Amino acid sequence: MEIGKSLKHISPEWGLVSVCFLWGSSFILIATALESISPGLLVTSRFILGALLTALIMGKELKNITRVDWMGGLWAGTCIFFGYFLQTVGLQTIPSSISAFLTALYVPFVPLLQLILFRKVPELTVGLGIAVAFGGMLLILDPTKLSFSGSFGEWLTIASALACALEIIVIGKFATQCNPKAFCLTQLTVVAAWSSTYTIAFEDVYVSWNPTLIVCIAILAGMIAFNQIVINWAQKTVSPTKAVLIYTLEPVFAGIIGWLVGEKIGLMAAFGGVLVVASVIISSWLPRYIQERKLACKKE
Repeated sequence: MEIGKSLKHISPEWGLVSVCFLWGSSFILIATALESISPGLLVTSRFILGALLTALIMGKELKNITRVDWMGGLWAGTCIFFGYFLQTVGLQTIPSSISAFLTALYVPFVPLLQLILFRKVPELTVGLGIAVAFGGMLLILDPTKLSFSGSFGEWLTIASALACALEIIVIGKFATQCNPKAFCLTQLTVVAAWSSTYTIAFEDVYVSWNPTLIVCIAILAGMIAFNQIVINWAQKTVSPTKAVLIYTLEPVFAGIIGWLVGEKIGLMAAFGGVLVVASVIISSWLPRYIQERKLACKKE
């Protein structure tokens, strides 16, 4: 079944929202899994199983994977890996709060790279939305508790944010030319190859297999396969700048889920979440709603 047909009743924007929800919910699963497995081995296991699952979903379509699918997967998968890798290495020397704050820089990096690489200026509503959403993300992360030293770990994390931004742009570039499932498979395969190499070469691997760990890895693998297929499908029609605006919902969902399991949310973080949601709604859906209303009025 073609992914477009199977998702014909879902708008690409809502598809990306579902991805953000799964990203936000994955933090608890990852934290639980890391109690029993080393980080590199977790990432490797997650992407290998995700690639195998995608291959099973494709079935006979595997023979139709094209050179463009592999080329796109090589570029996007490499960006995905370095996003994970540089952030992980940076976390060894800087607090997680600073890491989260610097990683959020991928939001303004996307329109900046679009401008530098392709001379594309975002629409006014989208540009304003990105600015407001980024401000909301910073409030969620509470910048009042942060301090910067310009350390090597901080620069590595900024580089990881740049890799994440490049991933979004690369996917947007190749999505229109690739089958979403084939593009997903090549991406996950490339990440699995990179992460396997890193884990074998540099990591002190450890694992303590137990039912909880197995369930976490299985769910995370399913998430990564679903997320990448939906992203590849959605970014056929959603521009990288609009996509990154929707992606700012991830920390909102993470905060809500954390609150549901007992974590506290401060007033600043709550206000930041409201800003993010408002900016996404106004920038992504309001222009379309206005256009639809204008067309309806003309017909009347």
